[in-house]
Amino acid sequence: MIPAFDLTRSIDIRVTRFAGEVAREEKRPEMMPFLLMARDHGAITADLVAGELLGAPEGRRQIARRLLEQLERSGALEAQEKGGWTLTEAGHEALEKKTVFIAERGSWEAWHACDPLLPHGLIQLKRANERSAFEENKSDMSKFKLNSPHPTLETLKGNALDPIMGGARQRIDELPNKVEMCKPTTGTLSWEVAKRRLTLTVDEKSFDLPAPTLSQKATFEALLRTAGLAKDWDAETEVLHRSFTDLPDASRRNMSEDVTFPSPVRLQKYGDFDQITVCGIDITARTRSDAEAWADWRLEDNIDEIACSRRYAEWREQASEPFAEFMPLDLPSRADLAARTQPTETGAKLSAVAWNLTAAEDWNL
Repeated sequence: MIPAFDLTRSIDIRVTRFAGEVAREEKRPEMMPFLLMARDHGAITADLVAGELLGAPEGRRQIARRLLEQLERSGALEAQEKGGWTLTEAGHEALEKKTVFIAERGSWEAWHACDPLLPHGLIQLKRANERSAFEENKSDMSKFKLNSPHPTLETLKGNALDPIMGGARQRIDELPNKVEMCKPTTGTLSWEVAKRRLTLTVDEKSFDLPAPTLSQKATFEALLRTAGLAKDWDAETEVLHRSFTDLPDASRRNMSEDVTFPSPVRLQKYGDFDQITVCGIDITARTRSDAEAWADWRLEDNIDEIACSRRYAEWREQASEPFAEFMPLDLPSRADLAARTQPTETGAKLSAVAWNLTAAEDWNL
């Protein structure tokens, strides 16, 4: 089984201030009759609206026109060349949701980013604090960096989006040629691959996002390719083939390994991620010689009591069990292992393993 693992990276979030027009989605039940009339009539005029909905075709024509123009700016109605307005696709959606986009002019602060894991680039869009008279003074404007809007902000214009940090759907309708570039901030994307959960953390607050559809197995195999380990991976049994000499004792004993994938971890169309260590990957021998050396080591490592014939047979079986594909393995007899573990220096003390083996041999247990 492939162990669970998380992929993370930091993203740069640009902060831009601008003077323009932003539309926010709102519940406006008083606007619905106008959209219903447009749907039912195909096209409506200020005269028709004033007469049928406002009750006075003459005196309220201008009021009707202003309301229809507001719905036009919201995107729910479209003006016709010969006069009148018709319902748009956005207008049909507005009727279903009973909401419309209400445009406001003012100063705005947009947080925006470009990352393949984000559903879109709008992180946050809010009213900007009004400047003081001192700040607006021309002699002080040099401290504000005015530039053309960054492409990540340009691409947001005209799109109705749910800001990732929450709030009603918003749409940038008007963006000036020059904007103020403020100090950027940083976010952290964390992808819990097994749980198919993706979060963005900004200012110690986390926001759930749609996770990539790539499976845990496909993601893990992509990681192995980045580290040059794909040829050692058995996709059917989900085991990594390893050389005995390359492994620490803990991995030899547990038949698992912690593998570190150094940064940048490049994953298909999803970009680069930080260094990651995947813990507890199941491993087995790469070759027959690895299997025999490994089983031999495991046999000796298991001996923790008097090695009677019965227990020694059990230890041999346990040592060989993980390497079924290489069976039969040539493991030493008890007598051969007892001789091999004897100290090389005369009079040296026996190790615990050597004593357990020698005692069993001497006593013919």
